[in-house]
Amino acid sequence: MYRQTTIRVVLTPLLMAATVAAWGCRAESAAKSEAGTPLLAPIRAAAPFALQTLDGDSLLSSVITWNAMRVNFWASWCAPCRAEVPELIEVWDEYHDRGLALLGVTVNDLPRDSREFAAEMEMPYPLAIGTPKMLEDFGLSPWLPTTLLIVDGQIVEEWVGPKFRSDLEYPIRVALGLAPPIAEVLHHVSDTEKP
Repeated sequence: MYRQTTIRVVLTPLLMAATVAAWGCRAESAAKSEAGTPLLAPIRAAAPFALQTLDGDSLLSSVITWNAMRVNFWASWCAPCRAEVPELIEVWDEYHDRGLALLGVTVNDLPRDSREFAAEMEMPYPLAIGTPKMLEDFGLSPWLPTTLLIVDGQIVEEWVGPKFRSDLEYPIRVALGLAPPIAEVLHHVSDTEKP
């Protein structure tokens, strides 16, 4: 009984401090966004690449025309990668005609297995075979799946682990100029939270 009370007494102030810090970061982030700071700030430069597609063609980053590019690193043996493919297909269907390039890059996978999985899932976007040099040049986590959003040659978003369409969509809309201004979004959110 004494131990539970002690833990509760110690954890409660820590949780309150974490909550206050999180709200402070949220308020600061919103203020910066409304002041005109870009919502998608560069994380690091995206390295140029030369890859082979799963169909055996060459793919150079310099010939891809796009307003924004989503690069998804995956493998056929990776269960979380398999789980997020339907979400990526939905994103492709919605945004590829609006200027989004989507590239699937297989990592540590046999090309035959990647091709079979791509055919099974009917993946409509371009698929290429990743190289150790590309992974090193991009400074990627070793975990799969990893997904990047690239705008103007800069990586502006990086996700590790499977993501839903809702996680991926707003940054894409911002990158393509399809999202409402952040002040409008925040105003809408605050209106819906009122009693």
